[in-house]
Amino acid sequence: MKVPSLQQTLPDWRTAAAVALAVTAFANAALYIAHAGNPFVTSDGWYFVDAFLQKYYNGGVSLLDLYMKRPGGDHAQPIHKLLLLWNAETFDLDFVIEAYLGLGFAAVTWLLMLQIARQDRPEAGGATWSWLLAMVTAAASLVSLNGGMAFNWSLVTLGYLGPLALVATAMAVWQAVMFRQWLPLLLLAPFVAFTLDNLAVISSISIALCLALLASKHREASRKSIALALAVVVGTVIAYRMASSYYLHAGMPEEPATHALAVLAGFGWERLLQMLLSLAALSVADRATLQQNLPWFDERVHALIGLLVIAAHLWFWWRVLRDRWNRTVFVAAALMLFAYGGMAGIVLVRVPLFGPDYVFQQRYLMTYQLCIVALALLAAGSDWSRWRRPQRWSVALGLALLLAMQYPLSQATWKAAPYVRAYANNQGREIILLGVNPAAKLASCVPMLVICQAPREEQMRSITLLRDHHLNAFSEQLLARYSMQPLAAPPGPMELVSPP
Repeated sequence: MKVPSLQQTLPDWRTAAAVALAVTAFANAALYIAHAGNPFVTSDGWYFVDAFLQKYYNGGVSLLDLYMKRPGGDHAQPIHKLLLLWNAETFDLDFVIEAYLGLGFAAVTWLLMLQIARQDRPEAGGATWSWLLAMVTAAASLVSLNGGMAFNWSLVTLGYLGPLALVATAMAVWQAVMFRQWLPLLLLAPFVAFTLDNLAVISSISIALCLALLASKHREASRKSIALALAVVVGTVIAYRMASSYYLHAGMPEEPATHALAVLAGFGWERLLQMLLSLAALSVADRATLQQNLPWFDERVHALIGLLVIAAHLWFWWRVLRDRWNRTVFVAAALMLFAYGGMAGIVLVRVPLFGPDYVFQQRYLMTYQLCIVALALLAAGSDWSRWRRPQRWSVALGLALLLAMQYPLSQATWKAAPYVRAYANNQGREIILLGVNPAAKLASCVPMLVICQAPREEQMRSITLLRDHHLNAFSEQLLARYSMQPLAAPPGPMELVSPP
């Protein structure tokens, strides 16, 4: 296999056209963040305030603090915690800033996919229009406004770090195996393993499976190089898991997988199959969005969408197993497996606790949508001229429909944006009211303001920390940034209704 030429490396008009079209999707997401992003501490963010920021402002943090996590399926997130410190010092703990960072991770992920798909295009062949359609669909699906929570809750938006790590690592693995360029992989693999916790495990398993397929399909790939790349990817994750078990998270109990499987079996096969159909359909359209905007919508429509998506997955793996691979196909297969791993984690960790309907939580739509991104990326890396005409037109029609659906989905999400902003305003107001007397009880608390349900001592600690250091809702600069100064008005007679 040849190293990409200089002409393949430099941008051309096709690349410029793909970027210009994709910019609309990313700009739409950025504008939504600007309009509906929530700058205030939300839900799990209160855990990090009390368990991490408290230590930072009262004595400093250690390596173990960067890797701290809660029992029961939580992730150690050292990069998130470092970003949290930077955010607190630079922007007074403004979580809209984190949402923009997450969108930036998504943009870099797509640009990496664009780079490899562009370099592989001469080898893959096919018409320019089909390549453009596939890459623009990948961009639109990656940052789809299928549901607003992916962009108005920054902890979810930062989840784009996972697919970014997967795509970058898969690219580095391909370069190592096919071109003997080992340095990027040797630098990236341990970084991913020691910063992304369980996501690194999913990434390594995905890439390991793809390497096994590569060994059986690609004669140009040296078995020795594949074995060495596998050792690097898997070995670094094993090293992290050992460090986690014996040092970083020593003594932390873990729920056995057999318990989760037993609980899942108790739901019954019919309900689990319905959940599987729902997972497939949610990768295209959120059920709640369809219910609110299509009067004729019912469960059968969502099930039909799920069946069509499952058929697309079968086509995906048929092409992966049948076609000659290039780097784009390798990354697409790894990304699809990564999405499967993320969904499996939701099913094994969350569903046993909250039931099969928990898969409808909007926070997980980003993970589901990676399947559609992988489908589009495979289409971009494939030679359509080798397909029969019915297959070419079927794939083109599917991609066009996926792209066309983004407009009504985005429109529905934008329609709800004023209510999301009003919710955030109420949340900020309630945080400010708690700052008047951190031990007080409010007349009402929005559900995402979980500090209201926390033990009284924790509520007092967290609110006092934010207030004393002028962070988040207590920052004049943050409130001015979003024209929210009226939220800091003195409390009304009915807002603080009872003593602790």
